[in-house]
Amino acid sequence: MRLDEMAASFGEKVKLFGVYIREAHADGEDQVIRNLEEGVIYQQPETSDERADIAAACMLRHNFSFPMLLDNMENEAEEKYISWPDRLYIIDSDGKIAYQGGLGPFYFDVDEFETKLDSMLSS
Repeated sequence: MRLDEMAASFGEKVKLFGVYIREAHADGEDQVIRNLEEGVIYQQPETSDERADIAAACMLRHNFSFPMLLDNMENEAEEKYISWPDRLYIIDSDGKIAYQGGLGPFYFDVDEFETKLDSMLSS
């Protein structure tokens, strides 16, 4: 996956994290054909342990090299960052948002994200 390649290429200069929020394609909710074909269907988790289990399955399935953080069951990260179903952010060394990508999947622009990271690191 492209984000994995970026995590390796930026090395120690950038800390890349995934944040697992509520399940975007839970059973009985909005489904995507690929998930149905591949049997990747989960119930919407009701506990943090259930959410952690699905996040772990996601990490193993995609073999991410960067850590996955877990949103709480009140979905605070999702609500504060407006991240459903997915979104890219850069948080600068002062803890401020330096980049907010568009909502995925249609505006999930990894090229733009990488360009912004490159420009920040070369400044």
